[in-house]
Amino acid sequence: MRNKSDRNDIPLDNPFLRRRALAAQVVTIANSLAGTVSSAAELDLAVPPPVSNAIHDLRSWAVRVEHSTGGRPHSVDATRVLAYLRGLSDQQLLALLADLPWSRLDALLDAVELTRPRERPAG
Repeated sequence: MRNKSDRNDIPLDNPFLRRRALAAQVVTIANSLAGTVSSAAELDLAVPPPVSNAIHDLRSWAVRVEHSTGGRPHSVDATRVLAYLRGLSDQQLLALLADLPWSRLDALLDAVELTRPRERPAG
């Protein structure tokens, strides 16, 4: 573990170096978690999706921190994404969804509910 005296090598007045150091710390955490997940897989233990998704989230956050791209990824046009997904074959869709982190899948399903045409009552 680093202690406060180790921070003397990073000038606190240089935001670029501070961002880079923070990004390196986040990548170290992601790599450590990836090693833990690999060890669990070697023991045939199931890893909960939020844990394995956290590795990808940490690595993407490190890139955003280092390159100053803001706190959240850019938004996309949900209507275009859904139109694309609806055009995929079942096999392609299942392959895509298998690689999608659960938190993003939940958001996608919420978007589907919002854009699904509502049935009008007969009358």
